[in-house]
Amino acid sequence: MKILGISCGRKMSNTEILVKEALMGAEELGAEVEFVRLQDLNLKPCTGCNACVVSLMEKGGTGDCVIRDDDFKFIDEKIMDCDGIIVGSPIYEKTPSGQLKILNDRMGPSHDVAMRMIAKKIREQKNITTGNGPDERSFKTRAASLIAVGGSEWDNLALPMLHLFTLSMQMEVVDKMLVNWVALPGMVALKDDELARARKSGRHVAQSLMKAIEEAEYIGEEGMCPLCHSKLLEVRNGDSNYPIICGICGVKGTLSVVDNKVKFEVKEEDKAHSHIRLSGKFEHCDELKNVSLKPAPNVHELPQRLEKYKTYLTPSRPIS
Repeated sequence: MKILGISCGRKMSNTEILVKEALMGAEELGAEVEFVRLQDLNLKPCTGCNACVVSLMEKGGTGDCVIRDDDFKFIDEKIMDCDGIIVGSPIYEKTPSGQLKILNDRMGPSHDVAMRMIAKKIREQKNITTGNGPDERSFKTRAASLIAVGGSEWDNLALPMLHLFTLSMQMEVVDKMLVNWVALPGMVALKDDELARARKSGRHVAQSLMKAIEEAEYIGEEGMCPLCHSKLLEVRNGDSNYPIICGICGVKGTLSVVDNKVKFEVKEEDKAHSHIRLSGKFEHCDELKNVSLKPAPNVHELPQRLEKYKTYLTPSRPIS
């Protein structure tokens, strides 16, 4: 049982302390633990080239990123090799660090479990024996804990965006932890209750991996969404049937107020559309194949239509 801790914060500051405390808890239960500081890595942003999607969904390939000259392969190997993961980030302007978003973008489609399953099926159907298909480690179940650390209550998007990191790889989020009012470096080391909570979180990740992932219990604060426990909901008044959608897992439902408490209600038959379920991921893949990745009938006009944008304005650049 390998559990990886990823800190998106500064060296020996609050996020790193809490992630390490959680790893200590996992280690108490016999887990093999490892720690990575994201700031130590050189990660280039995703260019949106779609090469990973084409590799998986059209060629049955590996889905590997075409950007080779950075440290993505290093962190990718660590993530693929682990069974459980503890991800922590400081909160900057209500969100996790930008480095985590870069990693999330690089892992999104390329590591989507449904897309990798499709690639595997393509290889079987076409009897492709040359080259490599998706990494078999893609299909093992993983448990995850999320830790967000902030200096105030400007935290609304922190845990939701941390949760997005786990989405494509189908990780089971078994805990979410928000620690606020620790703006000064290292001050969380003086907060015994928060340290104990982090250790409990790490132990719970290890405990969740000791049984079937379907039996894993979520121990974090309950959110509004009954599936992913997110508090982030979007109102879509144009849809009279489903005016509310979860900002993380995309499941649709309605709101009601019972005893002065707001409740997000999702019908049982609609839960299959959630993005944290394989059924919802396969729906997404079908949409991509039949809409986004399908050439338009007038695609032959594209080169001519692009011409006016090629010559319109030259990007401003710093003078070297």
